[in-house]
Amino acid sequence: MLRDLTQAIPNRSLTTEEIRSAADGLLGATLPDEQKKEFLIAWARRGETAEELAACAEAFLPHAVDPGVRGAWNGKPLLDCCGTGGGGLNLVNISTGLMFILAALGIPVVKHGNRGITKKSGSADVLEALGLKIDLAPGQVMCALEETGCAFLFAPAYHPAFAAIAAVRRSLGEKGQRTIFNLLGPLLNPARPDARLVGVFKQEHVPLYRKALELMRCPRFTVAYGEDVESHKPIGEVSAQGKTVFGGTLPLTSLELNSAPAKLRKLGDLFVADARESARRIEAILSGEERGLGRDTLLLNAAVSAWTHGMATTLEEGLAKSGDALESGRALECLKKWREFSKRRDA
Repeated sequence: MLRDLTQAIPNRSLTTEEIRSAADGLLGATLPDEQKKEFLIAWARRGETAEELAACAEAFLPHAVDPGVRGAWNGKPLLDCCGTGGGGLNLVNISTGLMFILAALGIPVVKHGNRGITKKSGSADVLEALGLKIDLAPGQVMCALEETGCAFLFAPAYHPAFAAIAAVRRSLGEKGQRTIFNLLGPLLNPARPDARLVGVFKQEHVPLYRKALELMRCPRFTVAYGEDVESHKPIGEVSAQGKTVFGGTLPLTSLELNSAPAKLRKLGDLFVADARESARRIEAILSGEERGLGRDTLLLNAAVSAWTHGMATTLEEGLAKSGDALESGRALECLKKWREFSKRRDA
């Protein structure tokens, strides 16, 4: 079946049933790795459609470990802040630092993530550097949400079926060959959160993910492509000093912040050497010690997340509430609660 689809895929889109069969073949142990590689390369060369992306995510999700929560938590939509990755810039982990501000706002966060692949500090790396446990078992996810307001779903632990394709992905990745797996991350959260902020590194991915999330019936979401004001390099987040293009369930299409103070700040202000430095800077922002582009970027992303979630009725209200959560120390307190939670698990 996979060989037939490899021949057909350059000329047409795959049907939902064909994608289900392809998913079974990719995750199975009977097909040789070379056949899987040929299929994934052919698909990437033709380019995946939003319909295929959504169907592929829906085919893989039933294989994931159930985290014990789904959609909402205690009457509030669960929110995931997850990017596609692939930008290659070693920036402070904005979407990870975002978790603590959102939790302080009363937004239950269940973030899906992994270790760094195209950057030195992935979400799992920086959380560990902050002294937090990333290997939450399904029975502990609800406890984490109850005690800290947020939880992390470490992708390899919640998608064990992907072990069957790991060698293929690694081999292709070493050759610089991307596959559909490089696109699926933001769609594979096994908690299926009802609210999502998805950061992308290509502007053409805004409509791609918007359509895919619509097809997956996500109730509230925002896809954001932000870039630096000077270099125009994509940052994979809402930009606090440049253009951001949006797509989603809210009436926001673009935002451009080019004020004089912002122009004095450089993209390099967001660079970090490794996960330890990213963790140090996140904590410095939460404690009020660092005030600059990193802080502004965190706050603006928090504002968009709060608006997307419904916690704020406008972007301005979201920004005000996020600023208060930071200045009051409540966001830092969420980090400390997670540390205590992690220590008790080790005891």
